[in-house]
Order: sequence, then structure tokens, then C-alpha cells
Amino acid sequence: MAKKLKITQVRSIIGSQEKRHKRVMISLGFSKNYATLYKNDSPQIRGMIQKVRHLIEWEEIEEKDVPAASNSSKSYTVVKAAGSKKAKKTGTKEPDGDET
Repeated sequence: MAKKLKITQVRSIIGSQEKRHKRVMISLGFSKNYATLYKNDSPQIRGMIQKVRHLIEWEEIEEKDVPAASNSSKSYTVVKAAGSKKAKKTGTKEPDGDET
């Protein structure tokens, strides 16, 4: 089976070589802290991981270990960040109930 890489961002890019590291993190597919990606193992991805190794944690996994909702034809998978359960605000009010 093909190998996959499980990559989790564990530190913010603020305070590092921001421009260079931000480009690499965006290229990997990260947009928030503590997000987890599943990428196909390739020399290009390994090189990007090497550049930002102090900002991420990663491990090799088998393709069968990728969560079922994440299996797709893409070369990467995004899993929601741990603290991203914020309620969305809308601009409409719900009626109070007694309107005549």
C-alpha cells in the first residue's frame, strides 16, 4: 500500500521566518493551528516538512489508517482544527413567537 503522511500544525508561524515559512505552510495546505492534513508521501512534501519541522508534528501511516471521510482522489486531506466549533453568526433575527 501507498504511504501517507499525517501532518499536524502545533505552533504558530508568528515569530519565525514568517514570509518563508508562511509560504511553505500554505503550500502544504494549512490555514489554522492544530489542523491535521494527510498527504501522499513524496520527496517534495518531505522537503517542505523539513523546512517547517519546528512548527509541525508528522508521522508515516498506511493509507488504510486515513479517516474514511478523508479518502478522496486528492493528494491531500484537511481535518478540522480541534477548537473550530464556533457558532456562526447570521445577520437575521428569529421571531419572538407572539407577533400579531
